[in-house]
Amino acid sequence: MAEPKLLKELHFWDVLALMLGVTIGAGIFAVPGRIAQYFPSFQAIAIAWIAAAAFYFIGTLVYSELGARLPHTGGEYVYIHKAFGPLPAFIYGWAQLLIVRTNPVAALSLVFAQYASSLVPMSDGGQHRLAAAMIVSLAAVNYCGLRPGKRVQVVTSIIKVGGLLTFAGVALFSLHNIGPNLASTHPINQQVGAVGGVATAMLLVMWAFVGWDRVGYVAGEMRNPQRDLPLGFACGALLIAFLYMSMNFTYHAALPISKVTGSKVVAADVARLLWGTTGVSLLALLVMVSTLGANNGNILASSRVYYKMAHDGLFFRSLASVHPRWHSPHISILVHCGWALVLLFAAGTVENLVSSFVFIGQLFWGLCTIAFFKFRWQGGATPFKAPGYPVLPALYLTAIAAMTVATCYYSPRSALANLAILATAFPFYFFWQRRQRRLEAAAPSPTPALVED
Repeated sequence: MAEPKLLKELHFWDVLALMLGVTIGAGIFAVPGRIAQYFPSFQAIAIAWIAAAAFYFIGTLVYSELGARLPHTGGEYVYIHKAFGPLPAFIYGWAQLLIVRTNPVAALSLVFAQYASSLVPMSDGGQHRLAAAMIVSLAAVNYCGLRPGKRVQVVTSIIKVGGLLTFAGVALFSLHNIGPNLASTHPINQQVGAVGGVATAMLLVMWAFVGWDRVGYVAGEMRNPQRDLPLGFACGALLIAFLYMSMNFTYHAALPISKVTGSKVVAADVARLLWGTTGVSLLALLVMVSTLGANNGNILASSRVYYKMAHDGLFFRSLASVHPRWHSPHISILVHCGWALVLLFAAGTVENLVSSFVFIGQLFWGLCTIAFFKFRWQGGATPFKAPGYPVLPALYLTAIAAMTVATCYYSPRSALANLAILATAFPFYFFWQRRQRRLEAAAPSPTPALVED
């Protein structure tokens, strides 16, 4: 009897829903106020968001070619493994499991519970129990196969995009005389200097875009990855840029920059200003749907990395198993969600859970871009070639290097903490290598086949 395999059930609309769902989480509701303190005017803020959107669009072009060239389950792990070997690939996968992909699941589930508490008051303990229930429920959905997981993704993405468009459209229709707010200015935060402020703000802007790269994790389950992956990346990047700029325009049209600055809930401030408590309640529901969809997409996609690592002999073999009925990487899903639950109760607060994921992300974006150049230099056919080569990918890599250096200079503790996370991979990698060699040595030698004269 043949072993069960992952099924190819994803179409273009599923890819687009995953791109939108994973990328748009809580960032666009949370970080615009923090970003505003580092810029003197809305015009400067708009330039920062447009620059970030352009940066990520170039990144999607690079990843589109990588995904079309290597349309396999695992995404970045596959690209790094193919270009540089098992050690860098293991470090990548280990970091994803340890903190990069599981910490956001815990954080977003707690954001979900906190907004639910604004509708139905509950204690801190109740919020943690609801957050845990969210993780367990999404684990069960994805355990039962790709089909229910992608349905949740499509539905939540439609509601999310529709809600953002409705929020921005109705708000702008309700506002009058928006010119003074858009033209307002204020003194910038000078604690880290002008350059340091821009660097800090750009990292926050980047955080709002993080997630798009996970779409390639499920390339092996797409019906036509050579077409749907590049198309999904491009359409998703453009739509996300439009939604983010629309929301930022709305915030600054409704409030002067002095009111936007430092607000942790600027969307709620605008909703309260225009529609009172009813508007705040509706916004809370939108944020809950947004975080739910982001977490579902995270679980659906990220579990495929551990599945692929185990399939390559770099992790527990059981994580490579596929459920015989549901055709899901069920053990990988349980491990991903189980560790997210541990982080949820260990950290306790969103502030403790949210760390500099962008820094580790930058390192691997850079490594994947170097892999992109390596594959181009080696030649070979690919169904999609990123336009603008080599200028645009070189600009992308240069921007990654600049942001990495800025993080090390302005946030050395954060950079060192992230590097320490990566360093924990080394002992486990060498343990796995020894374990794999022992298993291979203990395996019985195949019986030689009889050769007929």
